[in-house]
Amino acid sequence: MSTATARWKQSRLSVTKNKKKELRQKEKEIGDHYKLNTKAVDDLISASKGNAEPVTEAELRKYTSGNRFYIPTMSKVIFTKFWFAGACCYFFVWGLGLYIPTVLDLVFITAVAMGFVTDMLTNNVLRYIEVVSTENNKWMMVKSKGMLGLFLNIIYSIVLMACVWLTYNGINTAINSILGQTDQVPLGVEPVFFGLFYMGYDMLFIGLKRVLARILDDAKMKVQGEV
Repeated sequence: MSTATARWKQSRLSVTKNKKKELRQKEKEIGDHYKLNTKAVDDLISASKGNAEPVTEAELRKYTSGNRFYIPTMSKVIFTKFWFAGACCYFFVWGLGLYIPTVLDLVFITAVAMGFVTDMLTNNVLRYIEVVSTENNKWMMVKSKGMLGLFLNIIYSIVLMACVWLTYNGINTAINSILGQTDQVPLGVEPVFFGLFYMGYDMLFIGLKRVLARILDDAKMKVQGEV
C-alpha cells in the first residue's frame, strides 16, 4: 500500500513539473511574440529619401485606390506641356495679334506670358500629378521656386519662343521655295502646332540637359575613382 501511494505521489509530482514546464514555455513564447524589434524601429526612425530603397511606380499603384484606368506619367507630362502652350497661343498670339502689329513684340509678350504660365501653372500641375515626391522634377528645366524660378522660366521661355518662331519661318520659307511663291503663309500660327513645337523643343532641351548632367556625373565619378 505504501509503495502504491509513493508511486501515485511521484506521478502527481511529475505531472505538476511538466505543467510548470509547459507554462514557462508558453510565457516565453508570448514574451518573444511581443518583444520589441529595436532594429526595425531604428530603421524606421532613420529612414529618409536618401537611404530609402527605390520603389517602382507599379508597386506604388498597388496601394492606391480607384485608379483602374492607368495613364503613364510621360503621357501626362507631354499633354500638360502641350495644353498650356496651346492655351497661351490661343489667348496671346490670337488674342493680342490684332492689337500688337509688330511680330517681334508679340513673340516677346507671349514668351513672357509662357514664363509666368510655366512657373505658376505647368510646373505646379506636374508636381500635383506625381506619385512620388519630386519625381517630375526631371521634366522641368527650372526646378527653383519663387522670384528666381520665375525669372529663369521667363528667360527659358524666350529661348523656346525664338526656336518656335524660327521653326515657323523655316517651314514657310521652305514651302514657298518649293511652290515658287513669296507672298503666302502656308503654315499659320495656331494652338495645335504651336503647342507641339513648343512642347517638342522643351522636351528636347530637357533631354539634352539630362544627358549633359549624366556625362558630368560619370566624369566626376571617374576623377574621384582615380584619386
